[in-house]
Amino acid sequence: MEEKIMDVAQSVRPTVFSYIAAAIGFVAAWWTGLPALAQALLIVQAADIVTGLLCAFSGKSTKTESGRINSAVLAMGVVKKGLEWLVVLICVYVGSAVGMDNVSGAAMTYMIATELVSLL
Repeated sequence: MEEKIMDVAQSVRPTVFSYIAAAIGFVAAWWTGLPALAQALLIVQAADIVTGLLCAFSGKSTKTESGRINSAVLAMGVVKKGLEWLVVLICVYVGSAVGMDNVSGAAMTYMIATELVSLL
């Protein structure tokens, strides 16, 4: 009897693949629940980080004296992106409180425009 219980327990134990599949499912569900402007902002922020890293890897960054990658500069860039999302969150709640739901959309549109200028 104990062998059957152990066999069942072994067969239902999660594997690494099930954790990966669950993570992919979580990200997909989260992504599809976002408004289009939020998705666009995430995409341009990711593109800005990737192009900044490529520039630093090539040694042409204007953010550091050596032109190379610097973890402090990268961390400040990521913190800036996080603070932009804090502003969006504040705009969502303030806009909802005053009955103007488009405040967060305006903030995200402005941030998308500044990110696109940064990409250029």
